[in-house]
Amino acid sequence: MKKILTFLLLFLLAPLFVFASKFDITGEYVVLYNLNDDEILYEQNSNEQTSIASITKIMTALVAMDNISDYDSIITITTADFEGTTGYSKAGFSVGDRVTYRDLLYGILLPSGADAVNAIVRNTLGYDNFIIAMNELAKKIGLENTSFSNPVGKDDVNNYSTASDVAKMLKYALENPLFKEIFTTKEYTTTNGINLESTLYPYQDILDIDKIAGSKSGFTRGAGRCLASITTLDGVNYLLVILNSSVDQNYSAVLDTITIYDYYNDNFSYQDILTEGQLITTIPVKWGKDKTYEITSPISVSKFLENSASSNLTYEYNGLEEIPQYTKKDTKLGTISVYNDGKLLYETTVTLTEDISYYHPVLWLISGFVILVVLILLLKKRKRRRKRK
Repeated sequence: MKKILTFLLLFLLAPLFVFASKFDITGEYVVLYNLNDDEILYEQNSNEQTSIASITKIMTALVAMDNISDYDSIITITTADFEGTTGYSKAGFSVGDRVTYRDLLYGILLPSGADAVNAIVRNTLGYDNFIIAMNELAKKIGLENTSFSNPVGKDDVNNYSTASDVAKMLKYALENPLFKEIFTTKEYTTTNGINLESTLYPYQDILDIDKIAGSKSGFTRGAGRCLASITTLDGVNYLLVILNSSVDQNYSAVLDTITIYDYYNDNFSYQDILTEGQLITTIPVKWGKDKTYEITSPISVSKFLENSASSNLTYEYNGLEEIPQYTKKDTKLGTISVYNDGKLLYETTVTLTEDISYYHPVLWLISGFVILVVLILLLKKRKRRRKRK
């Protein structure tokens, strides 16, 4: 009987567990940005430190770019460029190949080649100075929970970051035109005829990789499957970092990425939360010829929200409850706040947008005096009538 009751309880509660999360992913550390607004849409353990595997190579490419004067200069691949690369992805270069720095950068970011990393490190700063430069640039960018101990992304206690820091690093990297060009390329042919492909290419027959505009992947047993990516869907620019997705499937981080992009594209959109001139409330005007003043929105505002959010919007005005006499145009009256299910979405200042006509106090005194005199005269007249009777 206990087993039956337990089964029934789990059966009834199962739907609650299924719908407890917005989407089903295996990634442990996640952060999603709406780059249009530079706003975080979703995060999960985003500030926890973890291994980041070949996501490290984003920083490797940045430091290399800072130390290359001519991307089309030729260098020669040597045996030294393959030291320590066993078990790690390679771009496909061979000893004796003459390639450009540009070729090497594509080799680092597309197929995630450790051979390309070694060649570019050897021909720029050298290993030790290169690591120092990586950590100095991390500090410059403001990566507070990041440390680099190697340029390849090998698991090491001193090579770690967070999803949040990776997102910050990628946003910085995308400001570099060449980095963005390479990052958003899926296929490239080197000057010596080698075809380089994005690490997403093997999954093009089973996943819609076209939904991902640019990416850098990573994998080690310590870091799991990782992917830092960007895309544009229906005019919305997204940046997504997923770390430590399941190792059971090679494409788990890619699948997680597409799942999240699809969810937000299907369920969110830009919605008007304020329109210029929208009436919020009215307040009285002291000594005004117009007795009330309408508090309206000074601007139109749209926000990227869940499609059902518009039905849950509430508005609040905080400020003067009455406009004092002689208040001048452009005087601050208060603020309008917009809430969605109690969460503040937006706040804007409200000012007096017009010159108000006021009655002068002297006129009121004169009017009062005249009325008083008339009343007195009427009372006296009434008394006289009574005496006559």
